[in-house]
Parts: sequence; C-alpha cells; structure tokens
Amino acid sequence: MRKLLVPFLLVLVVPATAFASQPAPTANGTLSIREGRGTVQLNARGSITGRLRGRITITDPTPFDSKQPIVYGATRTTYKSEKKAVYHGKNLRFRLIGGHYTIRLEGRAIFMSAIGRGKGMLDGDGDVQQGIFYDGVWSLNDEPYHSLPDDVTRFDLATPTPG
Repeated sequence: MRKLLVPFLLVLVVPATAFASQPAPTANGTLSIREGRGTVQLNARGSITGRLRGRITITDPTPFDSKQPIVYGATRTTYKSEKKAVYHGKNLRFRLIGGHYTIRLEGRAIFMSAIGRGKGMLDGDGDVQQGIFYDGVWSLNDEPYHSLPDDVTRFDLATPTPG
C-alpha cells in the first residue's frame, strides 16, 4: 500500500505545479458612459446594456447561437448580412448578454454599461466651433468620470494589471 502512495502523490502534484506556472486569465473590466454624444465602439465578450438616440450597429460573429442581441425602439432596421444589423431610432434600448459582439453606437444621449473583456474606442463630439461644449462623461474600471475625448481614444476593457 505504501508503494502506491508515492506515485499517487506525484500524479497529484505534477499537474498542480503546471497550472500554477500559467498566468492568470485577464479579469473583466467595466465601462460606463453617461449622456454621451459622439461615437462609441466596443468589441468585447460579456454584458453590454444601454440606450441612445441615433444608430446602433451590432455584429454578432455567431448569429445562430442562443445569445441573441436584443434591441427595442428601432424605427428602422437594416440587415447588412446575417451577422450584422443596423438599428435607427430616437429611443433605442439594447441588451447584449453573454456573447462576443462588436457594437458601434453613434448619436447622442448615450447611456451604456459594459462588463467584460475586449477592446474599445471613444470619440466625443465636443467642439467649441459647433457650439457643443458638453459631450458626456465616461469611466473605465471604476475610475472617476471624465469628459469624452474629442479625438479618437482607444482602450482595453479589462482589469488593469497592478503596478
């Protein structure tokens, strides 16, 4: 019986040390946008909800799975392909839960919350020459809110690495 104990313990220890040497997967990040005016694009896996006045373009790489995007309030919908749809409206509400999506929001009164992993882009419409001084605020990973950028700004939706 003791002869079997040592090989049995080795079988348990070797895989545990192999898993310990691998880096931990990136944790989910958060994004919040309030009263946005401009363009927001997010390519992420997770949960994205919100509302706006304008246009939403949703690309679903796996359109026939059980995780379908939900959009309410569209006055016009255009299907570019089986994977891509464009929704227009003055009170669009959307919910994308549990899948991988690319979503592009263009318009104003953008309120959005996202939890997940991926990449994104923001471009606020604030411009003194056009008389638009306030283009909304955004927060990434629970940082304090700050104004949407006037130039294209890219970001990673993930928990920042310590240090």
